[in-house]
Amino acid sequence: MSGTRDDYGTALADELELRDVPSDQVDLIVREVRSHLAESGEDPLETFGSPEHYADQFAPRSWTRRMLWGLVALAGLLGAGAGLLLLSGVFGLMDPSMQLWGWAPSIRLTLGTLCLLGLAGLLTFMVMESRRRQASWTLRR
Repeated sequence: MSGTRDDYGTALADELELRDVPSDQVDLIVREVRSHLAESGEDPLETFGSPEHYADQFAPRSWTRRMLWGLVALAGLLGAGAGLLLLSGVFGLMDPSMQLWGWAPSIRLTLGTLCLLGLAGLLTFMVMESRRRQASWTLRR
């Protein structure tokens, strides 16, 4: 039973950290849950529900968390697109016979640079949103 409590505490800590809860608050919440479970001997899933559900009481999922896989896919597409276009543009400058969709090398380099800037902007936005959310976090009960 102790393993289940430890697993639950670890899963809850991970979920709270993904929601940008400050680490001192994560430690406090997880310590309280583990203490309650140790004293009562109850099953964590019956008492608190899933770690995701219990974390909702403290830090509801942000739109960025709900859209995480979409944002990861967008970042991957921007990175792959930037790499393809930049490499194609460089090779096109070295050998004019290297074609990609009939675009001139300068257009490929420009579009690749724009994709790279878009990726950097997306990553910067995600980091700033995470820091803003963490800075404004308060314990909800």
